[in-house]
Parts: sequence; structure tokens; C-alpha cells
Amino acid sequence: MTALCAEAPGRGLEGSMEDLSVNEELRRFARVYLDREVAYDDMSATREALEHFKPEWTDGVRQGLLAVLEGRRITAEDWESLTSVEFGTADALHVYLRDLYDFLFEGSDQQPVLPEG
Repeated sequence: MTALCAEAPGRGLEGSMEDLSVNEELRRFARVYLDREVAYDDMSATREALEHFKPEWTDGVRQGLLAVLEGRRITAEDWESLTSVEFGTADALHVYLRDLYDFLFEGSDQQPVLPEG
């Protein structure tokens, strides 16, 4: 996992999305499947897509989400930079990410709810 070595631009130190404390699998998954352009769609196809990826890669996404949830390793601003989806607070993002994890990996029927957008 990449260590958080600098703040994102606009918050002090120079940095980039590569500096986020999220693994590469989660970063790539979020950019493609959780981006504003697709995140508001039915996520059943996203869950199904995960079933067709290599198990190691899917496990990387799962482990990345768990690490973010356990350590609250990403801010609402960082998530917006990654996905273009804006959350008003870190708590709202955390609830979404927990619901996302449950939907994608725990079999929840309840799709995670994104902010109005």
C-alpha cells in the first residue's frame, strides 16, 4: 500500500492522487467503476464485474476498501479528486464506503446511496 506522503494539491503540500493511502487496485477500481459518470447507475453490474476479475485483483479491491474503512485513510476531498463524487463530510463518505463494501462483498441487497448530484 502506498503511504500518504503529501497532502493533495490545494491543502498545503504538493502531492498527487498517487500519494493517497489506498492501494492500486482500489484506486483503479474507483476511477473506473465509482466515477461520477457511472456511480449513480445500478451497481449490480459493478458487483457482477468484480466476480469476473482475477481473484487476486478483486481481493486487492476488497482489502483496499477495508483499509480505508478501518483507518479512515481518505478524505471527502481526496475521494472527490479520485471519482468526481462530492461528499459533504468525511462521515458521509465513510457511511457510503461501508455500504459499498457491504454491497460489493457481503451480499447486501441495498445499493449504497450517493449524495444528490
